[in-house]
Amino acid sequence: MKNKTLVALLFASAIGMQACNSSKNDSNATDSSITDSGSVISATDTLPVADSLAVTDSLTRDPGKYPTEFMTQAAIGGMMEIAAAKVAQKNAADPKVKEFAALMIKDHTAASNELSGIARSKEFSLPSTLPAKEQMHLDEMKKLSGADFDKHYMDMMVNDHKKTVDLFKSAKSLSDADLMLFATKTLKTIELHNRMAEDLNGLIKAK
Repeated sequence: MKNKTLVALLFASAIGMQACNSSKNDSNATDSSITDSGSVISATDTLPVADSLAVTDSLTRDPGKYPTEFMTQAAIGGMMEIAAAKVAQKNAADPKVKEFAALMIKDHTAASNELSGIARSKEFSLPSTLPAKEQMHLDEMKKLSGADFDKHYMDMMVNDHKKTVDLFKSAKSLSDADLMLFATKTLKTIELHNRMAEDLNGLIKAK
């Protein structure tokens, strides 16, 4: 009789442990389907465009692979080109430098407006202000004038446009058709700017 009672107790205990483990597994499965905000999503749910882009970009900083990183860097570059050109129109001495700056404002404003439209269509917010490093550089430029400004500004234009050419070339790897079209079209303008900047920089240094 004692043996039968012991067997019955062991059997009941085993069933209880299985039920507990099953409950824990169910709980874990439920938790994995809950977002940080507390809402439940299923495997068939899709994230909004902006959310899916943000999740993708969190994996890397390579603008040639991830659309929001490309848009962010292109937007900051455009803002810096426009802001620096506005300073050049006030502080530059050489009329050709001022003419170049006017072209920078015209072309980069057009490109920035187009990029903003693409970003809005993808529900992505572009940066509206310059990062601290770029703003500090701009503030230092405002202290220069005349020939000193011309040399600094044109050196900057050569260096910045080389980097921008590389950035827009990297966009050829993007899977986003809108951004690829934008980058391909804008790249031609930036390459022209780069050649103009190199030529003008040579003239400024030869003075």
